[in-house]
Amino acid sequence: MTDRLEADAEQRVVAAIAAAERDNRGEVRVHIERRGRGPGLQRARRWFFELGMHRTAADTGVLLYVAVGDRQAAVFAGGALHAEVEPARWQAVIDAVTAGYGAGRPADGLCDGLARIGEILREALPGDDVHGNELPDAVSRS
Repeated sequence: MTDRLEADAEQRVVAAIAAAERDNRGEVRVHIERRGRGPGLQRARRWFFELGMHRTAADTGVLLYVAVGDRQAAVFAGGALHAEVEPARWQAVIDAVTAGYGAGRPADGLCDGLARIGEILREALPGDDVHGNELPDAVSRS
């Protein structure tokens, strides 16, 4: 399985990132690695900081991380969300992503996971994003 998405699939994922950020104060990114070299949550944490997600004005970043070759997915969220969201909610995001990859439809899994992140953000951080779009709506890779 590759860490690349077809152009139209990547556009769908980017649109899903934008949709997840609507009507809340969260900032969302997706990062995909071929191999993670360690536990998924540790890698997600590393990329959260590497991508500057900790620099959002209110620490409202959420990183959806996938290590394709290791068959791992994780979610790492900033401090504004850490205590607000039950771990089972993040696990449902991970389950959606891994189901999509397992079925050979990675973009579907990512979009489903992002929709779930959007639901979480609208509950935990409702309202207008007064700081604007602080991070690019994009899929990064390593």
